[in-house]
Amino acid sequence: MKFNIYKSVAACSLLAMLAGCHDFEEMNTNPYQPVYDPSIIGGTADGIDIDYTVSDNALESLRATEGSAGATFSNFVYEGLYNDYQTATNLTHDIYAGYWGNNVSGFVSNSPTYSYNDGWSANRWKHFYDDRTVSEYSQLIKTFWFCDKEYYHTAFYITRIYYAFLMSAQTDTYGDIPIKYYVKGALPPEENVEYSSQEEVYGMIFDILDQAITNLHDIPSVQQFDLGEDDLCYGGDVESWIRFANTLRLRLALRVSNVNPSLAKQQGEAALADPSGLMQSQDDNMTLIPKRQYITGGNENIYALLFSWTANVVLPKEMEWAYKNQALKPGVTTDTPGFEQKAPSNLYTAGGVDETMFNASEDNCYLDPRCNILWFRPTEFDKLNQAVPEESDKDFGGVRNGETNIGGSYTTTYSPNRCNLQSDAMNPQIWWNLAREIVWFGYSESLFLRAEAALRGWAGVTETAEQYYLDGIRASMDYYGITNYSDYINNLQGLEAFRSGTKEEQLEQIITQKWIAVFPNGNEGWAEVRRTDYPRYMLVPQGGNNSNGEIPNTKLIKRVQYPDSESRNPLKPTYTQGDKVWWDVADTMDDNGKWHQPNNFR
Repeated sequence: MKFNIYKSVAACSLLAMLAGCHDFEEMNTNPYQPVYDPSIIGGTADGIDIDYTVSDNALESLRATEGSAGATFSNFVYEGLYNDYQTATNLTHDIYAGYWGNNVSGFVSNSPTYSYNDGWSANRWKHFYDDRTVSEYSQLIKTFWFCDKEYYHTAFYITRIYYAFLMSAQTDTYGDIPIKYYVKGALPPEENVEYSSQEEVYGMIFDILDQAITNLHDIPSVQQFDLGEDDLCYGGDVESWIRFANTLRLRLALRVSNVNPSLAKQQGEAALADPSGLMQSQDDNMTLIPKRQYITGGNENIYALLFSWTANVVLPKEMEWAYKNQALKPGVTTDTPGFEQKAPSNLYTAGGVDETMFNASEDNCYLDPRCNILWFRPTEFDKLNQAVPEESDKDFGGVRNGETNIGGSYTTTYSPNRCNLQSDAMNPQIWWNLAREIVWFGYSESLFLRAEAALRGWAGVTETAEQYYLDGIRASMDYYGITNYSDYINNLQGLEAFRSGTKEEQLEQIITQKWIAVFPNGNEGWAEVRRTDYPRYMLVPQGGNNSNGEIPNTKLIKRVQYPDSESRNPLKPTYTQGDKVWWDVADTMDDNGKWHQPNNFR
């Protein structure tokens, strides 16, 4: 079995010189290059505002690097969540979200089944602090603030919005994190840094977003520094960034709706009331365009790379069921041939048995058309990996997390992602290629967020929860260029919930469809699984997990362990990977490992 660990490449030579440096003396060893001096004068741990000054030498260093601000920002937003994506996200978040199934036998007892791998997961911690925060964000906001705050007004607040986005993914991964001082672009004065509770971190994120939105509505009447093409997200368009910030604010407001309903309502209604509004169309999608599209030898789409390594990931069982159980044909019941037990006792020998029946046959349903775009039918890999794939007519097949009979030869059993390695042309029938974009935050998600806000009775929505739900599905189909989905949408089982169901039943339909639409973004998918305990298709690892007792075999993983490097900090919290983060108020599975109906209205 061939498997690879992928290392992302940063193309910007300036950032290669600066990345990961905390020691100013070390940074000063080359007298021929501009050097960023991170030292400050004064400053406190309180709040989010820059409350310090810089020395003349530090100011001079900032002015010397002004010319590279655009390139620094470009790398900041490009590498943001993508740096070392396979090890930092795909082998953890993407699998924990139920979005991808591991197809590498050597990985079975590793992070996919909850064993912490510091050589992999520590990359996320390192990139957030050393690269994004210290080497890029800190330099950017200090340059913008101290060199000419009026000229750099919009750039300053756009940078802050993106950092708030990165902060949310970081705290949703670990819970409590060190963020004081860092959030101001400063280094903590003590080696043993203080951890802020996740509740505090969310408070900072909301403050940053509120401040940035307010100030981007009030731009000084002077020429503004234009990020232009260096802004790989929105080309420097301020209104697009405001809409993104509002939509992010609504996403995070809903994230805290179970643990602090009043805060959630306050922040959500503020997002909905802003005159710039939320994301308006697919043009507002926040995406990552692989450098391969515009730089020879640039980074490729990670999911296409995973396919190229003899299908390192395949369709998971959770998504197979989601595609086959939303729109059953009339008369189909659990007694109809083609249904299978969710977690049979012969597979879930260590716990997690669940007798619930789900449809596994395409004959019984109107298959979700997104499945045909994103996945191959089980077929020999060599027949798929060619310019014109020779695909079988088998039903799409998903793998259970923890399955040991996997590897490249098992693409005849499990569906690889639908990929063309021979061309970078955007083929609507074969979604993945080496140049395909990845969506970090999409228009369809924004509609599902509004659907939940409507369900919760928040002010500022203009349609019913059902209408937003349907609009969200249509927007997801539209993103993939799918036009023929009337049979699917007209036969959705979930429609009945909006006619006679409880709010909880309606929410299940909204979140399940949002989870399908948010694929393949495991950062968001896993967070929503933990917050809402939907979709009901989630599985514990069959045969038990490999967390060394941190997580019961009947439970799902709740967070990623802090890196080993933090063990020397006596202030590090003592959470395990089985401990819920702040906004996660209930377990998805009961003590026997069976999914049970949650309560998301408290």
